[in-house]
Amino acid sequence: MSNTWLIPREELTPTQLRAIELDPSENRIILGGPGSGKTQILLHRGQYLMEQHCCKSENFHIFVYTKALRTYIQSALPLLGLEDEVISTLDSWCMDFYRQHIGGSTPWNKKSKQPDFFAIRKSVLDKLQSNGKKFFDFVLVDEAQDLNTDAFQLLTTMARHVTVCADHKQQIYDNGSDIPAILQQLDIRRNNITLLETYRCCPYIVQLASHLIEDLSERNEYVRQLRTSQGERETPLLAYAKDAQDEKEQLIDLVRTRLAKGERVAVLFPQRRQAYGYAKAFTEADIEVENPKNLDFTSDKPKLMPYHSAKGLTFDSVIMPRLGKKSFGSIDSERIMRLLFVGITRATKWVALLTVGDEQFKPLKSLLSGAKQGCLTIRRLEDCQVGNTPDDQIDEQLQEDDILDIL
Repeated sequence: MSNTWLIPREELTPTQLRAIELDPSENRIILGGPGSGKTQILLHRGQYLMEQHCCKSENFHIFVYTKALRTYIQSALPLLGLEDEVISTLDSWCMDFYRQHIGGSTPWNKKSKQPDFFAIRKSVLDKLQSNGKKFFDFVLVDEAQDLNTDAFQLLTTMARHVTVCADHKQQIYDNGSDIPAILQQLDIRRNNITLLETYRCCPYIVQLASHLIEDLSERNEYVRQLRTSQGERETPLLAYAKDAQDEKEQLIDLVRTRLAKGERVAVLFPQRRQAYGYAKAFTEADIEVENPKNLDFTSDKPKLMPYHSAKGLTFDSVIMPRLGKKSFGSIDSERIMRLLFVGITRATKWVALLTVGDEQFKPLKSLLSGAKQGCLTIRRLEDCQVGNTPDDQIDEQLQEDDILDIL
């Protein structure tokens, strides 16, 4: 499969081109919803700034929040003449910097049994400040809304120029930053460019995802941004299963159907461990898939991953099973709705939602109103029952997902 997700620069819109060529004499922020082209702009801006300012690849860097998005972007870097090393997550870069320029044992959080990212970032910031010089000519940051305010101090200390892309509707991690806080940390007086058009998602997907935006004015504005015409008249699907086994069988059938159409498919889960468990079921059904550890975005194989890993990615079809409160542990409904918003808007053509009869699940109830507008087909089964998983076990697994995604 070719890197079809990267759009040639000559095919971008005038607004997107203007964002690419923003003067780097001050820090910049680019705002836009799903499908507005933020990641496209970030990559082309990296190439543009490198060429315009005769910058070597080691003198600039692209930061993303997850390993999956890093791998996804790396699949297109050769088309722009950029090297794989120019992109990483912020915390993996900080850990490498710590080992190379500070030395000693990497700080460890005994309570959470993981690297102490706060202490590592603080040590890196202190080292950069003591050096008194910038490490990079410029850095570019995708999904900036998921960084905390301390991260922006680190970015402005390491680089002469910082450009960030953000969308507050897709802020799904704890301790993220709202837009006013980002503007303040980067010393930006106002939004530089807001991308007001959505080009990637089909109308049905945009309309369905809009039901997860609780603010009515913001919801209407999101729908008005749509610039994509509806192709095939295939509405998103909400399918009820009678039990977990039935749900799994429906999922396998749906993936097999989408593959027969020649589509790029992702299956998104609330928990990382579910991606591995379902991968075994697909193998038994003679369907080759990729799990979070072996993602290859140059292949046609379906990708199985948690919602967090899907940030910034694009697929033809997205299928989202295990939609019930217990699958999300103690995460509040507002954050779950943002996770589902991110999941649904990863698709360009079609979305399927699978659940085992949990109609009291608030985010699912929000989506049901889409059926009245003709943007959701509901397939019901009687005698639904919901499986049980201990909530404390789920909460621990969700925390592990966050850590595995950012290194």
